[in-house]
Amino acid sequence: MNLKSKLAGALVRLKKWVSRFQRKREIFLVIEGGVVHEIVDRPDNINVTVIDYDTEGVEKERLEISPVDGELCVISKW
Repeated sequence: MNLKSKLAGALVRLKKWVSRFQRKREIFLVIEGGVVHEIVDRPDNINVTVIDYDTEGVEKERLEISPVDGELCVISKW
């Protein structure tokens, strides 16, 4: 294997490694009967999705299918 192909392989591995840290990460926060008012000190590369199963009295238009278990819920994204 010549130096050029070794460097090309190393560059591919480096790009994969760097992309792991640049990707947006997501946290699912599941609640029932509570209210999330704020997510404090959330890093820019972290997405937080709040999944609230307490749907009693919620307008139909706000109801969604949970990405966790397929149940009805209200989803908020931070």
